[in-house]
Amino acid sequence: MRLFQKTVVGCLLFAVVAMVFSPSCGKKAYVEELDTLRGMWGSVSLYNEWGNSEDDNSDVMVTFRCVDTLSSNPLTVLDTTFRTITDANGKWELDKPIGGWYFIEYSKSGYCKNAVYAHYHDTSRADTIAVSYLTKPAQGSVDIESITLDNGVLSINRTLHFIANHSSYSLATWYFFGRSESVSADDYVYSYVSGSSTASGNSQQAAVVYKPIDKLLESGFQEGETVYVRAYCDNARAVSYQVGEDEWIYPNLVGESGVLSFEIPEEEEEE
Repeated sequence: MRLFQKTVVGCLLFAVVAMVFSPSCGKKAYVEELDTLRGMWGSVSLYNEWGNSEDDNSDVMVTFRCVDTLSSNPLTVLDTTFRTITDANGKWELDKPIGGWYFIEYSKSGYCKNAVYAHYHDTSRADTIAVSYLTKPAQGSVDIESITLDNGVLSINRTLHFIANHSSYSLATWYFFGRSESVSADDYVYSYVSGSSTASGNSQQAAVVYKPIDKLLESGFQEGETVYVRAYCDNARAVSYQVGEDEWIYPNLVGESGVLSFEIPEEEEEE
């Protein structure tokens, strides 16, 4: 009798095993795939002083500072720094980092820095950071010749000076609008970058840049207020990055202009 019971139990176990592993039963056991996608990835593109992309994008230092609050009672704050470098294609990766708020800085000797401000990394997913650009300082300067306002549109007459002896290169132009003659990239209310312009070295290029006054009013300027303007040159791949809630860095500015001003007219009230 005991031999019969053992035989029956053995057959039942074999049947269960066969149902799980045998393809003839028509069922598949669920097995979770190996997770290889959790981490942070990104890339960096380098640009030379002529505004052209470099062939070799290696050895850019990528520094990650992770700040996160682990508990509130007592207050425990995690503050950890990681570093890696890019390969020849500018690619970098951080394998399965801890979660939290990340401040990412890109740097390489001879190039102006770039950064990513307050990026939140969720460890449950793949996390791809947008391409960042590092550029060499541009070779130029800019003058603002005049500013006029007509029908709600600013007309800024500017002249770019391509000062380097090079066959052809490009310059972008930043404009900073402020409330005093000391307006600059460190002291302004509103900033704007115009598209790049291309010319040969040791030459000048005049143009008119148009800007709706609405953008200035949305930034806090008032009717009847005097607005001061200063311009700078930048590499064709204009770069700016955030370092605080309302604080931005423009790492590549050169060749600043003098300051001109205009007054925002007050709208006449209808009778």
